[in-house]
Amino acid sequence: MQLQSKNHLRRRGVTLTAQGIRKLTQAKAEVEIEQNFKRYTLKDFSEQTGLTPNTLSKVFSGSVGVDKRTLECCFNTFNLTLLKEDYFYLEPHQDNLTEIDLMSPAQTGCSIESCSNTGQTHNMDQPQDNRQSRPPTTPGGQMPLDSVFYIDRPILKSLCYEAIEQPGASINIRAPKQMGKTSLMARILAYAETIGYRTVSVSLQLANNEILQNLESFLQWFCARVSKQLDLPNTIANFWDNSLGSKSNATDYFQDVILINLVRGARAAHNREASRRENHPLVIAIDELNQLFAYPNIAREFFLLLRTWSEQAKEDDADINPWHKLRLVTVHSTEILMPPSINPSLLNTGLVIELPEFTPAQVQELAERWKQEITVPQIQHLITLLGGHPYRLQLAFFSLKQQRITLEELLENSANTAAIYAEHLEQQWWNLQRYPNLLSSFKEIVRQSIPVDCEAVQASRLHKMGLVHLHSTKASLACELLRPFFCDRLGQINS
Repeated sequence: MQLQSKNHLRRRGVTLTAQGIRKLTQAKAEVEIEQNFKRYTLKDFSEQTGLTPNTLSKVFSGSVGVDKRTLECCFNTFNLTLLKEDYFYLEPHQDNLTEIDLMSPAQTGCSIESCSNTGQTHNMDQPQDNRQSRPPTTPGGQMPLDSVFYIDRPILKSLCYEAIEQPGASINIRAPKQMGKTSLMARILAYAETIGYRTVSVSLQLANNEILQNLESFLQWFCARVSKQLDLPNTIANFWDNSLGSKSNATDYFQDVILINLVRGARAAHNREASRRENHPLVIAIDELNQLFAYPNIAREFFLLLRTWSEQAKEDDADINPWHKLRLVTVHSTEILMPPSINPSLLNTGLVIELPEFTPAQVQELAERWKQEITVPQIQHLITLLGGHPYRLQLAFFSLKQQRITLEELLENSANTAAIYAEHLEQQWWNLQRYPNLLSSFKEIVRQSIPVDCEAVQASRLHKMGLVHLHSTKASLACELLRPFFCDRLGQINS
């Protein structure tokens, strides 16, 4: 039995390289072009190959290893030949860890339909040779749409693109800071614009504290921000009726001023583009939603309001229902823990996207984008050191490119490595100090090189903060970069 188990792990330990993924997605895009940009879905692919959509999603995302014959079947569908350069074998333990750390398609609560964009949006997601070339800048913040260093997450992106086309769409993107949330949000908005939608992006970081502390002030501010970005006059002062309550006022303002005027504005214009947008939706993206977590009462009312709007948009008869055009995207950082007084279900409706870390294939592709020669064992060592964390990996390759550090120094977790990540590590420490009840459990995890037992609630919170990986009832440190730093900081605290 033990021998059979080992063989089974070895048979299912194959995953595509960056080159292999590019070949498949390019072939898929060519089929879509031949079909006048009709999407070639995983359901279509499944019917042709006889493979399940779940297996196919593993192939495209690289989330876990599959059988080599599965890859050959996928390539044969597009008359491609699977070459040695198109795949590599994962060690059994690497296959298992990848499966633990990545979100499975089932967690999204939505079927996966497409693994890459249609031809309409190839300008945002083409291979690096076709993208605009620009000097590398210090990593951090939203990545430009044409950035050669942006690594696509095709399955998740396609889920978002499909969802945003549905009336009443509600997409919630969540992850620790610097995992790529805002960059994904920007690409959803860019895709929406290519199909004629109006888009608005509102960051709650722009709201003053006194605005966030009062529901009426906050909803008036929110309506004003949306109106301004749509070039609509701010008529809130004349429209607001205090006898109705702030949520009713905001709802009426959206319906009678914002959504209705979008249609009127299109009808009044005499050009093809305006006419094309006449009945097309409005996508509102709300970034840094976690800014409201400090004000639970305001957050609860606002989240309820967003859910109400989303439900109104799903009602039938689009011709007379202006809400039918509304779609919502919300983004929040999970290391800012949601207060227990807020029902988590308020942010679990619609499509929930929990951004995973990069897979080995994605790290390999990132190295190629930075023109760094790195072997498969070195990639695995780098993932052990930094995890699959996008920002940490981007900063590593940026520092190598700038010759601030050698690959050997980086992988040794040297003092120079710690210096490069000093600001990032201090931010992680600041986040952790906000929750003193987590210090004791995290201290034990830092001390151990193997997964340790951890109380479920605390393990979940540490995982949301990006500090640990979960293994059933156990938890392990997210990456070795954190260990010496936190050993020092936690050692200064009395047990």
